[in-house]
Amino acid sequence: MSSAIKNTEHSTSEKDIIQNERRHISPNKHALWAKLSVVQQASVSSMYNYGYELSFIRTEGEEKYVVMLLNEAAIVIDEEGAIETQPSIQIRH
Repeated sequence: MSSAIKNTEHSTSEKDIIQNERRHISPNKHALWAKLSVVQQASVSSMYNYGYELSFIRTEGEEKYVVMLLNEAAIVIDEEGAIETQPSIQIRH
């Protein structure tokens, strides 16, 4: 096998590894917190009391949703601070 092919195969597997690792990297909680509205911050704070952790922010169109996790249970907080305890969101593990 030529070295060009080996390099391409190695490069592809590195890309796969990087993409898979990116899915499991926990974003900096302070960076996420700074992106939240004041009402979202209040809702997130209240859910910390129950053990939920700020996981990520999902943007759909112009809407920004906060996703918090407790074990494998997810909740979603919308821009108005409303807490959805049974969201239809799909979480990759």
